[in-house]
Amino acid sequence: MRKRLSWILELALDGARNLFRHKLRSLLTLLGVMFGVGAVVTMMAIGEGAQRTVLKEIEGLGLNNIILDSVPSPGSSREPPPSSSRQSSPVLYNYGLTFRDVQRIQALFPEASITVSHLVKQKVYQGSQRIDTRVLGVSPDYFNQFQSSLVKGVLPSELNNLNGHAVAVVTEPVADSLSGLGGAVGKQIRIGGKTISIIGVVRLPSRLGPVGVFMPYITAKRLYGTINAKRESGSVEFTRTEVGQVIINLSDENIISDAAQVLLRMLAETHSSSDVLVTVPLDLLLSKQRTQRVLNMVLLAIAAISLLVGGIGIMNIMLAIVTERIPEIGVRRALGASQRDIMWQFLAETVVLSTTGGLLGCLIGFSAVPVASHFTGWAGVFTPGAVLTALAVSWLVGVVFGLAPAIQAAKLRPVECLRHG
Repeated sequence: MRKRLSWILELALDGARNLFRHKLRSLLTLLGVMFGVGAVVTMMAIGEGAQRTVLKEIEGLGLNNIILDSVPSPGSSREPPPSSSRQSSPVLYNYGLTFRDVQRIQALFPEASITVSHLVKQKVYQGSQRIDTRVLGVSPDYFNQFQSSLVKGVLPSELNNLNGHAVAVVTEPVADSLSGLGGAVGKQIRIGGKTISIIGVVRLPSRLGPVGVFMPYITAKRLYGTINAKRESGSVEFTRTEVGQVIINLSDENIISDAAQVLLRMLAETHSSSDVLVTVPLDLLLSKQRTQRVLNMVLLAIAAISLLVGGIGIMNIMLAIVTERIPEIGVRRALGASQRDIMWQFLAETVVLSTTGGLLGCLIGFSAVPVASHFTGWAGVFTPGAVLTALAVSWLVGVVFGLAPAIQAAKLRPVECLRHG
């Protein structure tokens, strides 16, 4: 074993010495493999970083959750207006989830944990500045359904909810948009003309939607009810949404997809329009993973083309080297070298050339990832598998594209080689 390792090392050193005789030519030959491997390392790092970021955001929604959101739809049902407003003949639009829907969901999934939230359809202001966000009335355990963290202050408590306190917590983007010094906690905002005190700042998954203000459920229902009046151009439009959001938490991940299909069929029977948005984080996760695998294959295919060009360049140079060194081959054969020895000699030179290109390509990849991250917005993540794959591919390029020149050199006749010299 030690003798074989010594022989391999001697071959590699001999190959390196032969290549260093023509430094510029060897360097130019390396460029194709260098940039190909650099592209492989960079693309795999960016792809891995993008995948981890997206998957982390989706997992933050809770893989055991099914999220139902009430959304406006052109096909929302109409009813006669409330008695107090019939003089101007406005129209009452009903859309979204109802308490009857919640009862049906509880009957379908009796073991599931169901969290109901109230949608507040009012504009949010701080002084004269309007804040572009949505408001949701939630129960105290709402934030336990996701990967959330309290940044500052406190979350609404059960006491706040039962007593209907006019308090709220806001997300980090909303907190950053509030004017004034000292942070968001302690400031006041106006929601539909009502003054609400901010008691905390919370960090939530960005994929949760445009909701940025959360207040106690009972407070939201007591202050704003289920009917909202919208006045535009002299006309009044009434909308009613009984339930803003429902989160269904199931204990078994294996039934999530089937449960979502049952919910979709139930909603199709009870809702004439698409006024309920169903989000299944587990399905989103699986879909993103499939998309990422396809994207990785495309990126690797693009990088493989660069490596192919580099391999062809190596083969071209090695064929020229074989032609230049025909007299040397004749001398070696005359001194007792076998065809196998000649083949291994040139194959070793090719593998040394491509492996060196692979190592330099990894360094290029490490340097290029921060630049690529700056332009793509995805943080690059290096994995040992990506580096080993790049090096293995560079080694394979040397073997595949160096085999033909090595065989050609081995097949030359000693007499003809000496005559050529």
